Amino acid sequence: MSRQITDLAYNENQQLDLFLVDQPQQPLIVCLHGGGFISGDKTDIRCEQSARLLNAAGFNCATISYSLAPIENRFAMWPRNLFDLADAIAWLHDQASSYHYDFDRLGLLGFSAGCCLSNLYIQGGSKLFEYFGYATPVYKPLALAGFYGPYDFTKRQKERRSENEEINLLHSPCYWLRQNDMSDVPPVLHIQGDHDQVVYPDQHDAFQRDYEDRGYHFTAVIVEGFGHSFAPVDSNEYGQSVDLRDTIAGFLTSHLMP
Repeated sequence: MSRQITDLAYNENQQLDLFLVDQPQQPLIVCLHGGGFISGDKTDIRCEQSARLLNAAGFNCATISYSLAPIENRFAMWPRNLFDLADAIAWLHDQASSYHYDFDRLGLLGFSAGCCLSNLYIQGGSKLFEYFGYATPVYKPLALAGFYGPYDFTKRQKERRSENEEINLLHSPCYWLRQNDMSDVPPVLHIQGDHDQVVYPDQHDAFQRDYEDRGYHFTAVIVEGFGHSFAPVDSNEYGQSVDLRDTIAGFLTSHLMP
């Protein structure tokens, strides 16, 4: 059994929903929606499906809304959208005793733009927030499960890059990952459709290569026949189906429920 608590304000402008299991002190997974930084919210069907599937596997979940940019400039809310994620995680840390989850076993799960923000939070850490002068506690998730996340904006399609090359660089998880000198970077499960025309598979390949070259733990899943924006359990226009619930739950269980 699980219960849902909706519309909890974690800062002045944004809210999150909690999906809580009955058993106390289980791990917490924070789910971030996609939408190209211009659309989506905490009720995204991919996030809600993930939360319910993970509840069934014994995990608590939080789905988060964050600041969105206007359609004409998807980078207009950078880095406010990342600050929102930091605010949400800090709020969840402070509320752990009230909602009876184990914050010390924290994982992130993100789709597309949400995967990018999650990756930035992990790879940039306190160094990233200090760079922007944003005072926030920064916590260390134990794992990231991501779907088709942008990784290097300096090499993306022209229409999905900023005209400002500094933004492209700082908005890229690869920039921060390549500065890491830590030996305990959280393990990653990254899921990519081989027909993706929004986040090309070469972004996934670069992410995997950087992780593995540094000896970090990276689990790659390529979903054949699928493009962008699919959920853990989904089908495409060709009648092909995918069911990744065991893959995701197994990965998170191995790193958050040892």
